[in-house]
Amino acid sequence: MTTLQDVADEAQVSRAVASRALSGDPRARISQETRRRILDAADRLGYRPNQLARGLRTARANAVALVVPSVTNAVFAELVAGVESAAATAGSAVLLAQLGSNLDLQSLVGEGRVDGLILQRDEFLSDDELLRLLDIRQPVVLFNSTLEGHVGSVVLPDEAATRLATEHLLQLGHRRIGFLGGPWIHDAARRRQAGFLAAAEAADLELASGHYISAGWEAAAGASGVATLHASVSGLTGIVVASVNAALGAMTTCLRLGLRVPEDISIISVHDTWFAEVSFPGLTVVRMPMRSAGRAAARMLMERLDGADLQDIVVDDPAPHIALRGSTGPAPK
Repeated sequence: MTTLQDVADEAQVSRAVASRALSGDPRARISQETRRRILDAADRLGYRPNQLARGLRTARANAVALVVPSVTNAVFAELVAGVESAAATAGSAVLLAQLGSNLDLQSLVGEGRVDGLILQRDEFLSDDELLRLLDIRQPVVLFNSTLEGHVGSVVLPDEAATRLATEHLLQLGHRRIGFLGGPWIHDAARRRQAGFLAAAEAADLELASGHYISAGWEAAAGASGVATLHASVSGLTGIVVASVNAALGAMTTCLRLGLRVPEDISIISVHDTWFAEVSFPGLTVVRMPMRSAGRAAARMLMERLDGADLQDIVVDDPAPHIALRGSTGPAPK
């Protein structure tokens, strides 16, 4: 069993300094660099502090809430894993909650059940609605969304991901490429469309507005959106989809339309899930650093509870990379 002394030795600090960093003692004069080194050491060694004792010392709940649009969405599995890893290292539990009309953030934090929140917005909240939702005493870190008037966000490299996906199709010889985007209300959707357009412009593709449409993140939106895209773009051979769930819906519709994947049309999406790998054909995706970003969001929240300022950051390590499967192939001749 890993002890506090093991963590101190790994981080090359005294046992007392390691204890103060891991307990979140606001009076401790510890640099952010040293604190991060101690947390990294505890994470590597699998150290778990005594949450009950820590709560009695700090008068905290020793729990944070991770609020996502759907707790059953497999896209968030790596996010949950990253948040739980960093939170456990800091001695906090994670309460998983679903964003919806029945969720009352004021009640959640007002009853002292959590010390702060990490929140992934859904595709229906406007910026004004989200800002009102965040009007609580506890700190909130937004996941993959930025919001004017709110500081504290961890964002994925969305533009780089769709640019990489588009370049993959271009390298396979595709020139008639379309884009199925997310809901325009979501800033991640706008970044992903920007990546597609940047890659298309660099390759001198001739695009009309019908080549890129705003659909949604989920399978039903991808299924209906791809039918519109196919009807709008003559000779369409490749599609970049902004989310893996929408891509699976799009691929199902293509097959129903009698289009062979990838012989007639290639499909690539952003994000990876287990069902993208087991679908037939397997879905080629751009993997994103979800676990690393989840870990970064939790650490930012923990550091805020210890007195540090919230920041807006982009997590791009590991960089987006392609998981090549059966849904992409050479452009038909």
